Amino acid sequence: MSSEDVKDAQPFVTTETITINESTTTLPQQPEINEPSEESMDQMDHGYIRAPIDKNSLCYNMGHKRRGDAIIFHHVKYDPNLELKPRENDKDLLEKLKIVLTDLDFTVITCEDFTFKQISKKITALATKVDHKNSDCILFVFMTHGYKGKLYAKDTHYNPELLRSLFTSDKCPSLAGKPKIFIIQACRGDMPDTGTSLTRSMQTTRVSTSDETDGHKSQPFKMATQADFLIANSTVSNFTSYRTWFLQSFCDVLSSEEHRKDDFLSIMTTVQRKVAISFQNDLGDKQIPSLTTMLTRKLYFTPKERKPQKHSKMSCITSNISE
Repeated sequence: MSSEDVKDAQPFVTTETITINESTTTLPQQPEINEPSEESMDQMDHGYIRAPIDKNSLCYNMGHKRRGDAIIFHHVKYDPNLELKPRENDKDLLEKLKIVLTDLDFTVITCEDFTFKQISKKITALATKVDHKNSDCILFVFMTHGYKGKLYAKDTHYNPELLRSLFTSDKCPSLAGKPKIFIIQACRGDMPDTGTSLTRSMQTTRVSTSDETDGHKSQPFKMATQADFLIANSTVSNFTSYRTWFLQSFCDVLSSEEHRKDDFLSIMTTVQRKVAISFQNDLGDKQIPSLTTMLTRKLYFTPKERKPQKHSKMSCITSNISE
């Protein structure tokens, strides 16, 4: 793989007004936030939102009727004025990701080459108009170019934090106390990670853990509005990201019977280790994903009761094209 494969970080458009279909459109600075739906308001009782789990439970409640929606924003082509190279050769990875998420009982929705307005409309509707009371959680995947904390839609860049903030417990009551997962495959800068050579030490360290709980009865409690999020970036701030390394590892680990029984944070730790150790380009550059977690309990994707379904075997993804 040549080093040219890495360069996807481009200068931003300096104006928020762009031309789409020969007409000038002013992009919103942030998604419009609507009031919670009547269905979501029904979950409120005397000022409290009905929690899906007891406050002292160690694990999230994954026993709802459905797992929830997994929305994939997949970008290949961009408007010419952005001067971004097409993100090609990851269709097989996209299909593998859809199979893995379907096997985890998610309802998978793929959004191809959406503009910022379309992304904003889709996510805002999910946060403010859809009732998630029968869902375990919600998951988003962004497969696109990125730079300095911004992601690219088809027509412009945007701050994903504005979209994530729509799902805090005060704004999206039907997902209060439930996991909200954001998986982001994109560059965050143009710095390469040249890696460090290590050798194994003979010294070992013993680590012990224990989980404790008490027998208190369920009672009302107050939760931080920013709780229960997990944001997984394919690389750390200011660094480049290769196109397949992170999501390939994500799919491999989640489709493994050995690891699928782990809690999700342990799964993501395994993904990080796999990316950091098992991949490098022809220059020896490396990559490490970055997790930001506000999860408050362990998350297990316990299987839903359903009729057996036949799936085709997943193809092995071996291409190492950079973001």
